[in-house]
Amino acid sequence: MLDYLVQIKPLEDDGMSDADIASLLAASTNKDISIAELENFLDFEKLAKRDALSGSWVGVLADEVTANAFGLSEGLSELFSHMNKRRSVIVETTVSPWSTDALALTNGLLAAGLITQAQYDGFYDLANGRPNPNLVEQDIIDSRNAYQAEVAEQNRQDSILSLKAEIENMYINPAVSDGVSDEATVRAAIKAGL
Repeated sequence: MLDYLVQIKPLEDDGMSDADIASLLAASTNKDISIAELENFLDFEKLAKRDALSGSWVGVLADEVTANAFGLSEGLSELFSHMNKRRSVIVETTVSPWSTDALALTNGLLAAGLITQAQYDGFYDLANGRPNPNLVEQDIIDSRNAYQAEVAEQNRQDSILSLKAEIENMYINPAVSDGVSDEATVRAAIKAGL
């Protein structure tokens, strides 16, 4: 379930459209991916590894960077460049732009046959999955509408409780204190006063 105030409203306030919000939230993962875990995953899956002597990347994904046979060189280059930075410890797949970039890249790699569905799933398992993978624009609209309906209902209830307090303070509490007024007198005073 989406939390409108926490997940959607801040993005809305940044000027994002409902479609863009849905795309971002659908791409976002449960946690960021550790560079060390990603490097081990790529090596274990025989997709890419650092050459022991040169330190350069070798393997299927590194070959795509050079050949760009499937048009994925730019995305892979960005990923490898990020992984090569000494201070980089995570890939922030919980936020934009890495979440949407990672989804576009993994979808492209899968479509090109450079990774299998199991490898695709394994990549997202590194981030404990994506909580909203099937999110669409209508879900954003529905979440906003549900929040607005909840606010409207709370305002309605608050208004009624305010009226109740007003009646108690103006008519019931004074009648209880005066020691004289009976129920019929209080009812008549309420009807006359409202």
